[in-house]
Amino acid sequence: MPKPPGDIKPLIRYFVELFKLQVTGKKNAPDAVRVIPVVERISGESIYEFRIRYRSAWKTRRVSIEPLGEKVESKSTCYKAIYDDLLVVKIPPRPITDFNAYLNYLNRDRAIARRIQKSIPCVYPELGAILKKVPLVRLSSYISEQEAEDEYIRLLTKHPQLQDYLKIGEGFVFFMTLSRFRFFNQIIDSIHHAADHTRREIIRNGPEAISDFVVFEALYGEDNDRIYYDMHAIAKTYDRSVEKILKDAGAPWSLADYQKQEWLFSHIAGTPPDINPENLPEGTFTRIEKMTRKLVDEKKPAIDEFRKIVHKTSKNKHFFSNRARIKGLIINLLELLYRLKNRTAAVRDLKPDNMYIAAFLDGADHILANPIAYDLGLIDLETALCYRSGEDGRIAQPLLAGTPSYATPSHIFGNRILRAVYGNELPRIFHLQDMYAVLAMIFKTVAGRNLFTNTARLMPEISRLKKKNIQDFPGLLTVYQNACKNFWKTASGELREQLDKHRYRLSDVEVTLPGHLKKYLTAEYRHELSALNHDGRNNGESGRKTRREIRGETREDKALQIQYVKTLKAIDGAMTCDFLILFLFNRVHTAMQPARPDNRPDARSRPDTERAGKKQVIAEGGEK
Repeated sequence: MPKPPGDIKPLIRYFVELFKLQVTGKKNAPDAVRVIPVVERISGESIYEFRIRYRSAWKTRRVSIEPLGEKVESKSTCYKAIYDDLLVVKIPPRPITDFNAYLNYLNRDRAIARRIQKSIPCVYPELGAILKKVPLVRLSSYISEQEAEDEYIRLLTKHPQLQDYLKIGEGFVFFMTLSRFRFFNQIIDSIHHAADHTRREIIRNGPEAISDFVVFEALYGEDNDRIYYDMHAIAKTYDRSVEKILKDAGAPWSLADYQKQEWLFSHIAGTPPDINPENLPEGTFTRIEKMTRKLVDEKKPAIDEFRKIVHKTSKNKHFFSNRARIKGLIINLLELLYRLKNRTAAVRDLKPDNMYIAAFLDGADHILANPIAYDLGLIDLETALCYRSGEDGRIAQPLLAGTPSYATPSHIFGNRILRAVYGNELPRIFHLQDMYAVLAMIFKTVAGRNLFTNTARLMPEISRLKKKNIQDFPGLLTVYQNACKNFWKTASGELREQLDKHRYRLSDVEVTLPGHLKKYLTAEYRHELSALNHDGRNNGESGRKTRREIRGETREDKALQIQYVKTLKAIDGAMTCDFLILFLFNRVHTAMQPARPDNRPDARSRPDTERAGKKQVIAEGGEK
C-alpha cells in the first residue's frame, strides 16, 4: 500500500479494513486492497481509490481525508473524511483503551450537547456514525437514534471483539456524521478564494480589454496604462505568429480573431484552450501550442503584471458581491455567542474548522445573506463546559487547551489560577474566551485571513513556562500575570496593524444588529464599567480613582462619559466591522488583563484610541 502523507496513514488503514469487510463480509479477509492516490490538494485534502478483486470481479470506492484545523497539544486531532457520508473523526492525544472510559467521554459530550442543543445545533460523537457501516452490526431501522445507541452499547459489551471497529491503532476514536452540511471554513474560503474567478475574468474580459484601451481603463483603472501597451504588443505578436504557422502549413483559411484570442488568453489563465485539433491541418495544433507556451514564457514579467491586476480586480469584485453573505455570517457569529451565554456554556475552542452551516445549501449560498434562514452549528465540544456553579459552588475544570489563533492564556491555566486572578468573574472569563474567538472569526470572514498570527506564536512558550512552574502555585500565578501582560500587548499591537491594513474592507461592511443582540452588547459594556467600579482588585486610591472616572467626577474623565454615550449610540446603529472588532476586543482585553494598582486596564490604555474606520470612528464611541 502506498504510504499516505503524515498522520493519515492509520486512518487510511482503518477505512481499507472497513472496505474489505463490506466487500467480503469477513473480518481480516486475506484479499489485498490496492490503494491509489488520486488527488492531493493544497488545502491538505487527499483522495484515495481502493480496489479489491473479489470473486473474479473488481470492487472500487474512494475515500477523501483532510486534517481539520491547527494541531493543539493535549487536544484531539480531527479529520474530515468522506466515506459514503461526511464524517468527522476525532483521535484523542492519548489512546483511550478502556471501553467504559470511552463511554464516559461520549456521555460527557452528549450531556453538554443536550444542554445547548435546543438553541444551538451541534454534532457530537455517536456510535452509530460508524457502526451502521459495519456489516457485522445490524440494527432495526425502526428504532430511534437513542435506542440505537443503547443497543450498540449492549452489543459492544456482550461482544467485545466488535469494539475494534471503534479503534484506530490501540485506542478508541470518536466518529461524528455531518451529512451534507458544509464547514464554516469552507464558506470563508469560497468567499475569498479568487483564483477560479481570476481565470474566468482573464478569458472572458482579457481579449476585449487588450484590444480596446477605453475598456481596459474601465476594468483595471487608469494607473495601469503601461500594462495595456505591453499586453497589446504581445497580442499583436501572437496574431502574426499564428498566421505565419497557418501559412507555412498551407491552410487555405485563417483562424477567427476570437479563436486566436481565446487560445492566447487560455494559456495566460493557465487553462487548456477549447480548440479542436482536428479542425486544423495536421501538426498545426502542436506548433501553435509550442509557440504559445514559448511566448507566454518569454513575456512572463509583463503577463504576470497583467495577471496581478486582474486578480486584484476579480478579488474585489468577488468580495463586494459577497458582502450580504458576510453580514449574515457576522450576525450569526454574534447570535451563537449570545445563545451560548444564555445557556451558561462556553465552547472554549470556537474556530471555523469546528463549526458548520446548519442548513442544506446545495449551491444556494444566497441564503447566507439571511441570518434567520440558518444557524451556525458546533462540531467538537471536547473543551466545552457549563459554567453554572454546582451544588458545592465550584465550576467543573474543563480541558485546558485551545487553538493558538483563537485562544488566550486563560485557555491553558486551571480554574484555581483564574479564580485567584478574576475572583467571581470566572464565569464571564469563560464566556469572553468565546468572544475572543468570535472577534477573530469576524475578521477572518471579512478579510480572509487570521487576525492574531504573531500573537498565536506566544502560546507555545506560555505553555512551556506553565509546565515548568506547574508545582509552584505562586510561581504559576506570576507566570500567568506576566504572560497576560505580554500577550495583550502583542495582541493590541497586531490588532491595530491588521485593522489599518484591511481598513478599506472592514469599514466598508456595516452590520445592523437585531434588537436582542444590541441589548446583549450593551449589557456587556455596562457590566464591564460596573466591574471596574466595584472590582476588588482595584482597591485603595486606585479604586477610588476608578470610581471617580466611571461617574465622570473629574474634568479629565468627562471624556469617558462622552465615550460611553457615543458607544451605546454606535451599537444601536449600523456598525462598521472595524468598530465591532475593536468593541469586542476591548471587552475581552479589559476583563482578562490582570489589573494591578499600577496597571489598571482603563479605556485610555486600549488599542482603539486610534482612529478607526473610514468615517473616523474615534475610540469606541467616536462620531461618525
